[in-house]
Amino acid sequence: MSGLPELLRSLRVWDPAVTELPPLDPAGAPGDPLELFTRWFAEAARAGEREPHTVSLATADAEGLPDARVVMLHGADADGWAFATHADSRKGRQLAARPYAALVFYWPALGRQVRLR
Repeated sequence: MSGLPELLRSLRVWDPAVTELPPLDPAGAPGDPLELFTRWFAEAARAGEREPHTVSLATADAEGLPDARVVMLHGADADGWAFATHADSRKGRQLAARPYAALVFYWPALGRQVRLR
């Protein structure tokens, strides 16, 4: 049985034959980041991403230690990004104590990620 190091070495890393990394020209991007996100989100859905609304959410606990989990995006607008939680869940308590978070969308079909804080 192979170990983790061998398995990791056997996997592709941004193989251009499989995934073309799209360039980003900041001068050609819309002034509103949400407009660009919406465009990219639609492209991810059209490219066959099965759950383009799946996003990694990172928060910090009372000691400042990072915590991450996967949630589903429910919406985004000028007021912020919405995902489901319960106020008494771990993430709900962490966000109540420290109202800061980071989100990372990853769409491998496009070789693209979106990071938000």
